[in-house]
Amino acid sequence: MALPFTDRELKRSFRELDSVASPVGQPRGDSHRLLLFYAVECGLKAVWLRRQNRRLFEHTDIAKTGHDLRCLLKELRVSANLHPPQQYTLNSVSQNNQDIARRGDITILHQVWRYGGQLAEPTAEVCEQALVKILDWVKGELT
Repeated sequence: MALPFTDRELKRSFRELDSVASPVGQPRGDSHRLLLFYAVECGLKAVWLRRQNRRLFEHTDIAKTGHDLRCLLKELRVSANLHPPQQYTLNSVSQNNQDIARRGDITILHQVWRYGGQLAEPTAEVCEQALVKILDWVKGELT
C-alpha cells in the first residue's frame, strides 16, 4: 500500500538524503547512488507539489509516477537535456543454462543499486552525473 506524504516531508527527506548521498572527500559508491536517486525522487515530487499548489502527494500521484524520474521531469516540463538515460542494461544472468537478459527503464535503477547489480550500459558514473544535474536543478527550484 502506498502512503501519502506531505510537501514538508518530501523536502526534509530530499535534504537529508542529499547530505548522506554526497560523501565528503570520497567517491560515491552504489549505496550513495541509491540515496542520490531517492533524494532526486523526493525533490522532484516536492517541486511537483509546489507547482500544483498542493501539500500532499497522494495515492493517485504515487500510482501515476512511482519511481519514474523521467515521468516527473516530463510532468514538470524540465528541459530534455536534464533527463537521465532512457534505457538501462545489466549483464545477463544464467539460470538452467539459459541466459536471462536484464534491462529496463529508469524505474529499475533504484533496484540495481539496492540489490547490488552492476550496470553495463550506461555506467553507474554516467547515471550519477545525470542525477547530480537533476539534483542541482531541484535545489534551485526549492530555494
